[in-house]
Amino acid sequence: PGSPTYSPKMSVAGLAYPTESSQMSRRQLWVHILVNKLAKAHARLPFPVYEHDELNRPKADKHPMTALLAKPNPAMSAHSLWIWTSSTRNTYGEAFWFKARDRRGQVTGLYPLTPTGMSVEDDGWHFDNGRLRLRDIAREDLVIFKGYNPDSLARGMSPLEPLRATLENEWAARAATSSFWQRGARPALFLKHDKNLSDAALRRLRAQVDTMHSGADATGSTMILEEGMEPHVATLSAEEAQYIETRKLNREEVCAAFDVPPPVVHILDRATFSNITEQMRSMYRDTMGGILPEYEAAVETDLRAVEWAGDGVYAEFLMDEVLRGAFEARQDALAKASHMTIAEKRKMENLPFIDGTDRIFLNTATLPLDAIDAVTAAESQPGARTLGADVVRTVMGRLGWQPSLGDVDPAQVAAGLPDEATSVLSE
Repeated sequence: PGSPTYSPKMSVAGLAYPTESSQMSRRQLWVHILVNKLAKAHARLPFPVYEHDELNRPKADKHPMTALLAKPNPAMSAHSLWIWTSSTRNTYGEAFWFKARDRRGQVTGLYPLTPTGMSVEDDGWHFDNGRLRLRDIAREDLVIFKGYNPDSLARGMSPLEPLRATLENEWAARAATSSFWQRGARPALFLKHDKNLSDAALRRLRAQVDTMHSGADATGSTMILEEGMEPHVATLSAEEAQYIETRKLNREEVCAAFDVPPPVVHILDRATFSNITEQMRSMYRDTMGGILPEYEAAVETDLRAVEWAGDGVYAEFLMDEVLRGAFEARQDALAKASHMTIAEKRKMENLPFIDGTDRIFLNTATLPLDAIDAVTAAESQPGARTLGADVVRTVMGRLGWQPSLGDVDPAQVAAGLPDEATSVLSE
């Protein structure tokens, strides 16, 4: 109590700190759904290591960082490590990797450290979860993923903190719903008697009614009253009956806090045929597009730049597969991008470089841009001598019948052409 992650309004019997971030994730349905959705969307993306090359983007398959990210430690695959990292980051606002080293100081493994066991002091970082204790962890031995915290540059802030009031409302609504069903799935019932009853009679009557008529299994049972007693139903007001709408609002606020479109987690109240596909694609384009650079920057800053500072490599998440639902639109856009070279278009599709594709071609003449520039420059020079279009077609047609340049007869090529054309051809 007293911690900003503790709220007595959501107490659970048997738990000392029931509303610490991990318990909130375990017991709040929509928090669990959003954290799980983001983690799976993240972990499915390829995370290859590339060499720095402006044209080819070759993969650095033999680089040690590639092997390390593919198998971070003996107990975890790359997929399970990213599931843990994303889930932990979206629950606590931060996640930590510890670098295990061999005797030469080379990194041999990446191990996750839960943020609840981490503390930072003047002498460095420390970890203690009750079973494992690591003291004086050097900053270069950590890879830290953290979100924005208005009160600290060293620690991240859990996304659940701004949701505390919303989650308290959701907790209260769930408790009210549970109580509602435990008491017969109907509004409360009171009994009216024209005389005062003794305490013993009141206790006996309440016990009898609760035993015989409370609970969902007793719904619809027959109640027998005695001594002129009258039953009355205590109906709910219109405002009190709005708890369903309140719960809908709660889940939409949780989606907004994690920046996930509601249809992605099957909230289809406002989904239409025309917008649901776009909102599904927005999950990666907008939501993941804002999250993944944070992970890439942490790997670049805390891992690559520290361990392989002189190597021109980098790691990048690839979203081509998940965004390829609009393949036709993507190819149509690339076809219309006349300002781009074929090499640049192939680079966007993660295809290897082909010699000769790093030049811009114009569809009007299917000539390289620099060749057109050379022709234009030659024609603009003083005294430049050129051939007309009719002469060019005639000459090209005559040359097309020759097996090779050695078989060309200059007299036959120039036969019947104007003297000016003959002179230009001779030059």
